[in-house]
Order: sequence, then C-alpha cells, then structure tokens
Amino acid sequence: MHLYEKNHKTHTGLLLAGAVFVALMLLFAGSLFTAARQSAERETEVLDRALRRAIVTCYAVEGRYPPSLAYIDQNYGVSVDKDRYAVFYDAFAANVMPTVQVTRIGGGS
Repeated sequence: MHLYEKNHKTHTGLLLAGAVFVALMLLFAGSLFTAARQSAERETEVLDRALRRAIVTCYAVEGRYPPSLAYIDQNYGVSVDKDRYAVFYDAFAANVMPTVQVTRIGGGS
C-alpha cells in the first residue's frame, strides 16, 4: 500500500474533457468557415442578380441593352466593388442581351 497513491481516473477525466473541448472548438471553427463561405457565395449571387435586373430594366425602359458596366452604374445605381469582384460584361449589340459573369476575386465564383 502506497501512502501517496495517484488516482488515474482523475487524469483520464481531464484528458477526456480536454479532448471534448478541442473537438468542440474545431467544430465551431469549421462552422464559422462554412458560414463565411456561404455568405461570400450569397453576395456574389446578389450582385449577379442585381446586374441582370438592371440590364433587363434598361432594355424595358430604353429599348436597348446597356453598353457597359459604367452605364449601369451611372443610370441604374448598381455599382461593383472592383476590389472584391471581377465582372465580365460583353455587350455584343444593343438588341442582344449581354453576357455577364460575376467572379469573387480570390475566392472562386
């Protein structure tokens, strides 16, 4: 019999609690990254829809599609943050709907 016998259950409990804590922190961090990614995707979709809506509105009001993104910004108030998004806008003719593609810079589509 030892006078100062260590209780191994205490160490096991502390290790188990530490493992659960680390697992919960990893789960929390993963959910934050997922939420941030989904938010970025949603912002890109909103910009794409706003541009398309402005293009169609321009055609309905003026009888022609807008010639450029600058025209949409000036006349329909849809501005693009060029530090965050790259927008491909190809206006072929005034009576053909332009091709629009919005891409988030540094983060996929």
